[in-house]
Amino acid sequence: MKSIREIRDFLSMTEGENILRRYFVMNGFDGALTALGIILGSLIAGNFADPEQLILSGIGASIAMGVSGFWIAYLTEKAERTRERKELEKSMVADLNNTRISKANFWTSIVIGAVDGLSPFIFSLIAISPFFFVLAGLTMQTAYIISISVILVEVIILGLFLGAVSKENKIFYAIKIIPAALLVAGLTFLLEFLF
Repeated sequence: MKSIREIRDFLSMTEGENILRRYFVMNGFDGALTALGIILGSLIAGNFADPEQLILSGIGASIAMGVSGFWIAYLTEKAERTRERKELEKSMVADLNNTRISKANFWTSIVIGAVDGLSPFIFSLIAISPFFFVLAGLTMQTAYIISISVILVEVIILGLFLGAVSKENKIFYAIKIIPAALLVAGLTFLLEFLF
C-alpha cells in the first residue's frame, strides 16, 4: 500500500489534483441535487408516514451514484492515461511499464475514481440523514425542512469552494450555484400537475 504522501506526489506529477477538485464539486453537486429531487418528489407524493421508503430510495440513489461515479471515472482516467503513456512510449521508443509514470497513472486513476464515487454518495447521504431521526421521534415535516436546509448549505459550500478555487468572490459563486437547486425544486413541483 502506498503512503498518502507518495499518492499526493503521484497526483501532483499527473496533474490529477485539478481533476479531483472538479470531480469533487461536480459530483457532490449531483449528489445534493439528486437527493433534493428524491426528497421533493416524496413531499409532493405526500409520503409523510414512511421515512423508511424515503431513506431506502435515497440510499439506493446514493449507492448508484457512488458505484457509477467510481467505475466510469476510474475506467475513463485509466483509458486516457494509458493512451498518453503509449504516445509517450512511442516518442521515447521505450517501455514505461513498471515505471514511476505508470504507477502515478494507476494511483491517479484510483484516487480520481474514489473521489468521483464518494463525493455524490456522501453529499446525498448527508442530505437524507435527517430522515434517520424520524425513526427516533423527529416529525417528517421537520425532517423535510432540515433536509432541504442541509442541501441548501451543501450547495452554498460548493459555491464558496468554487469561489476559493477561482480566487474570485466566494459569495458571488455561491449565489451563482443556487439557481440550479431552485430549478430542480421548480421542475420537481411541476410534477404535481402531471400526476
